[in-house]
Amino acid sequence: MKTDRLIDALASEADVVRPGLAERRIAIASGVGLLLALLLVAVVFGFRSDVATAATSVALKAVFGVMASIAAAPLLLEVARPNTNAMRAAAPAALFALASVVLAMVMFLLTPPDVRVFSWFGGGVPECLYRIPLLAAPIAAALYFAVRGLGPTRLSLAGAAIGGVSGALGAIAYATCCPMDSALYVASWYLAAILFCAALGAIVIGRALKW
Repeated sequence: MKTDRLIDALASEADVVRPGLAERRIAIASGVGLLLALLLVAVVFGFRSDVATAATSVALKAVFGVMASIAAAPLLLEVARPNTNAMRAAAPAALFALASVVLAMVMFLLTPPDVRVFSWFGGGVPECLYRIPLLAAPIAAALYFAVRGLGPTRLSLAGAAIGGVSGALGAIAYATCCPMDSALYVASWYLAAILFCAALGAIVIGRALKW
């Protein structure tokens, strides 16, 4: 019997997941993973030295990560269970991504030309493109074990959802050490990093979730 057919057969015979079980497991895993990501920031990167005076900017960047995680959470909760329909659950994540792209375009046009390139790239390759995925790694590991026990059947999509939520939570942690406060930078590259985490999750975590 092929793997996909075996999964479908096992899922059809599985007991109904207790109400709230998926939400509790994912919430706990997200909290533990975020704490580990913040610890990683402290050990590897260090928090911003001006975090007290830049508290508003740090908070706004963290809010971006919070909103991204809220947008991606319905999809993760949906595909964490067997035999689910993810079309409607994916809508908030798609709308958030679209809104971020629109915000980046607007900020690009509003930013004065003489500082536009620096506001967009931060003077080089955006560090968040590799730092957010690094911070997302412990979150993804925690979510992987939480979701694996719930019996997902749409494995690539579940992996993408785990990666997306992990990237969003990793962005919250990264906000505490990110030196760039430009809205253009955040809307562009934080989103890119989160989408990269989702793509990586679909490939790596999706395969790891196979029974």
